[in-house]
Amino acid sequence: PVRAFTTSSIYTVNKALPPTSYWAIQDLKTEEMVVDYDYDFTKVSCDSNGSNFTIYTGGLEPERYYKILIKIVLNSGEILEIDNNSVFKIVK
Repeated sequence: PVRAFTTSSIYTVNKALPPTSYWAIQDLKTEEMVVDYDYDFTKVSCDSNGSNFTIYTGGLEPERYYKILIKIVLNSGEILEIDNNSVFKIVK
């Protein structure tokens, strides 16, 4: 590939998911959906820093691993389910 030089950082551009994006939480061991996609309550928010969402972890079992999944519904009706292996653990 041809070299390209720039005078600014490529990491300063904020990227955001479409407004029709939703999150879910899956138990890593049992693969059970702990929090399933919901078009009202699991919608991904967006601000000047990019996409974000808040998870209430009080109802999750301690000392277990969970995975975050993302679903994007495009204007064409196509549905993309994204699994980036975003795993977290609830500790006591």
